[in-house]
Amino acid sequence: MVDVGLEQAFAKIRAFLEGDFEHPGLTLYDLQNLVGYSSRLKYDGPLSYTMPPDPALEGVGAVRLYYYPKDPEVTLIVEIEDKNRKRHLRHFKWNGISWTAPRGLKADLTATREALPSIEEVGGDFFLGYAPEEARELAGSIRRGEAAGAKYMLCTRDNTRIFYAPTSTPPTIPCPRCGNTNLIFKTLTLSSPEDRIEAILREQRALRTSIEDLLLYLKRKLGP
Repeated sequence: MVDVGLEQAFAKIRAFLEGDFEHPGLTLYDLQNLVGYSSRLKYDGPLSYTMPPDPALEGVGAVRLYYYPKDPEVTLIVEIEDKNRKRHLRHFKWNGISWTAPRGLKADLTATREALPSIEEVGGDFFLGYAPEEARELAGSIRRGEAAGAKYMLCTRDNTRIFYAPTSTPPTIPCPRCGNTNLIFKTLTLSSPEDRIEAILREQRALRTSIEDLLLYLKRKLGP
């Protein structure tokens, strides 16, 4: 079944980025103005802009633009949240003239079905779209400070990190630990090995959550 509202939103964003007969396309300078970027300031994460109400966007929940000023591969992520709160992401890189698709990332501005990748938990972090061996290897790189540039979603409630594979578009998922649906996109800027205490705290939080889930399960099965 075709989501008409989602199709209209994609068409709107396509015209917004590429331009049409009435309006020129979005440039990098335009994007920087929208998100409030200033070259005099330092930014650790992406800057965002939420599109204002528009008749063409009434069929979706929200449309957001995320600008990554320091990322050499991805300049812009467009997020379209449909009425079911499913997020559809498209990645773009500014080549000096127009928006192009970064290698291995999704940039076509059409509504498509997106399958849910597998998710692995290693050391208190979650890894979306990675094979178990790849997830463990990336977790090790993160601890050693060798994974700068890795993309992840951060839960605003409990700071859970969900790293997602660069070859896939992350689908809408709640935080696998607390169920919170408010996640923000960030890029890992770690350049030194992760503090061992912080790593232990992450593992302890993951263990505590697992124990709490087990206790709730046993109470439901065995009764009070």
